[in-house]
Amino acid sequence: MPASELKALMRDTLSQFQHLHRLSGSADAEKSADWLCEQLQARDIPFRRDYCNLWLSDPLEGHLTVAGQQIKAKTRSFSASCPDGVEAELLYDTQSLDFIPENQREAWSARVRGKLVLADQGFEDYVQRLMHAGALGLVHIWGSAESALHEETVGPVWGTPVPDDLPRYPTIPVISINQQDGAQLRSQLSAETLCARLTTVLHEHVAPCSLPVVELPGTSEEFVLLSSHYDSWHEGVTDNATGNALCLALATLFSGQRLTRGLRVAFWPGHSNARYGGSTWYADHYRSELLGHCVAHINVDSPGCVGGTRLVVNASGAESLDWLNQAIIATTGKPAERVTAIGKGADQSFWGLGIPLHFALREVPEQRQSLSPGSGGGWWWHTEEDTLDKVDEAHLWRDFDIHQRWLEYLLYEKTLPLDALQYLALMDDALAQLQNEIDPAFSLSLLRERLSSLEKLVSEKTCKLPSLSEATGLWHRARYHAGDDFHPDLSYHGGAFPGLQRLCGFRRQQCSERYWLMLETQFIRQRDRISELLTRSESILRQSV
Repeated sequence: MPASELKALMRDTLSQFQHLHRLSGSADAEKSADWLCEQLQARDIPFRRDYCNLWLSDPLEGHLTVAGQQIKAKTRSFSASCPDGVEAELLYDTQSLDFIPENQREAWSARVRGKLVLADQGFEDYVQRLMHAGALGLVHIWGSAESALHEETVGPVWGTPVPDDLPRYPTIPVISINQQDGAQLRSQLSAETLCARLTTVLHEHVAPCSLPVVELPGTSEEFVLLSSHYDSWHEGVTDNATGNALCLALATLFSGQRLTRGLRVAFWPGHSNARYGGSTWYADHYRSELLGHCVAHINVDSPGCVGGTRLVVNASGAESLDWLNQAIIATTGKPAERVTAIGKGADQSFWGLGIPLHFALREVPEQRQSLSPGSGGGWWWHTEEDTLDKVDEAHLWRDFDIHQRWLEYLLYEKTLPLDALQYLALMDDALAQLQNEIDPAFSLSLLRERLSSLEKLVSEKTCKLPSLSEATGLWHRARYHAGDDFHPDLSYHGGAFPGLQRLCGFRRQQCSERYWLMLETQFIRQRDRISELLTRSESILRQSV
């Protein structure tokens, strides 16, 4: 298919989406799904349109009044809705970014209890700490200088909750203000006591949301999953209409071709106001197919942004670095700025499903001026200003070309670009770093011995690809997951070996007997869980030699 037609299709998609406010559960979101399905149908591209019920939290209003002065604010998805307002003394938490030892937590709790807390962070785990300490609300100061306010979430649960998750949802209101207003409040608080009033209005509801999935068959049962979320905050042109346009164009390009592996192209709802609800629903409802046949998940989020001149790859670690960079070099003439581990986000809802390859292309600016993690680092991320003028069509085509090259290999070649030795070494490095950050009583030597045994086996023997893929899936469960395969981890507590990360910073002499016992139990269960996964993987590989 001529490049001009693919570029025109992407341009048409952006034009159609630019005035739609595509928050999941809204009429505009369904209109965008309608349009995607119409384009697929018009081109005879096979697809299915599922509908998933999602628990949605739509932030509508956030207000902050301090000493009679109104300060511009936004509330956050899954914050408590307090339309009648909460009024109390405003306290600046100087420790919001600090690790607080267990024996100092009661003193911290006493300081924030009964207060509206002004703080330099607003992540979900901090909201949980405030909630359990008895704070009455949180005013988060955004950390970079743009005046625009960003939509965000404080939802602690990944995807749709189960009954045991309900107590985790915030019972306090949360708002954000910009850096300038935050600095002014900090200055005032250093000179006087201030009373503040915080009001939030949110709409929590369950609604059916469309989930279109292109299904291009291959000659084998294996397939690649390519995905992008089609919901957005406001117009969300670079987050993520550009990703939708790129994925639609790729589906069009590969449709009708004789593929070795199949291609599924999923358009997720519920990324924003259901905390990755759509991708989690798909993982739940298509588990057996994903577990048995999916070899790679490539997520596309915020390509084609103005200022997104540099490229980064977020990858699981199992992917060959040379292979990842070949496509980028062929398109741009130079490798990615860096290849880093995937963080918690971007619909990475598939760690318990044995998929060996997980990666995503990201854009970053020459010089970062905003803390925005999306839209190529642009200050307009998650704001009303994410409009069509923020798209760089040359960057979008560059990103399309890179994804096309990756897919051409994955869809036609019988091998997979796995680098098992590299991944085992990365996991060992992560454990070595963890050992320095946890109490010496928690020895990780058993796990490092398991990895060493695996490295020796892989370096000395030729393991068959199916077994190597299966083993890699088990390593992902160990590296990226802390719980069982049927319940996603919470939306926070990331990092390498997240179940062990919970031990970081704690020292025995700073813990009560009760809390130390809890930490010991956490360590034993996580160590043994990871050890069993590594042992299972070694058994699989030895049988395949």
